[in-house]
Amino acid sequence: MLHKSLVLAAWLIVAAPAGVAQDQSSRAVSGHPDLQGRWTMRTLTPFARPTGVSASSVSAAEEPALLELIMQQRLAAERFDPGTSQPDGDALAIVNGERRTSAIVSPSNGQLALTPAGEARLNQRVDGYDGPEARPVNERCIADAGRAPYRVMSGEMFFEIIQTSDHLVIHKEGMDPPRIFSSTSSEYASGAWSGESSSHWEGDVFVIETTGFRPDDTNRRISGPGSAGFPIAPQTRITEWLMPVSSDAILYRYRVDDPVLFREPLVAELPLTRTTERLFESSCHEGNLSLASTLLGARMQELRAIEAVKSQR
Repeated sequence: MLHKSLVLAAWLIVAAPAGVAQDQSSRAVSGHPDLQGRWTMRTLTPFARPTGVSASSVSAAEEPALLELIMQQRLAAERFDPGTSQPDGDALAIVNGERRTSAIVSPSNGQLALTPAGEARLNQRVDGYDGPEARPVNERCIADAGRAPYRVMSGEMFFEIIQTSDHLVIHKEGMDPPRIFSSTSSEYASGAWSGESSSHWEGDVFVIETTGFRPDDTNRRISGPGSAGFPIAPQTRITEWLMPVSSDAILYRYRVDDPVLFREPLVAELPLTRTTERLFESSCHEGNLSLASTLLGARMQELRAIEAVKSQR
């Protein structure tokens, strides 16, 4: 069933990256850039730079070897079957003409710079089995990759943006509800699972700032080798920039600020490309059969443990 809600992506860029020329030809009635439509961030560029790679970009001739390395590291790190699973893309992300080796652009080594508290937070999991509320929200089909910031996730790489004269709606394929932003005021859009966001235009760039995350919202998981994602906490501030590069391309940049969790702010960039692909409704829904089976398995393990104790008496 086709997803009928259109979406937009929220993004904010304080300043346009050097060397990115903006196309002024496509304008909405409001006079702002026209971002409406469907977009994709399909790419094999990983979140963090692959092990053994030091350069921030490679040449076209070097790209095939790097793609092979990325897939090898992914196969080693994940239960990923290239024969049955859809890859996240077939090429590296190109930003400012550069074939990027990681989405992370700062720190400059393409790796996270976490404090000890950040490491602990990243590894802190909601992982109980007493009931549905004890399981992670993505497993419960409540929220996942549609929360700030947007990341490349297998099977969830398409967006739909709806733009009116005073609002911007971003819907990422998957289980998350659309994010709705005012484009005429900095009013906060609150969501129990998504933090509280304010938004505004800075010239031709749409900016979103989000903080106030739930205490039990501990991380943002990411597909790909070399990283389990990054930590967040209630005080974390995430800024997103959505900057049109042309009528068919947007540069999405985000920055994660939290001196408690990060020794250095995290900055990442990904290109969004216009697409004719349609978004499909996620089959994941709260109360799904997989969750029931998970809890049933936990009850069976508890029963076997009790029976084992009884047999020893």
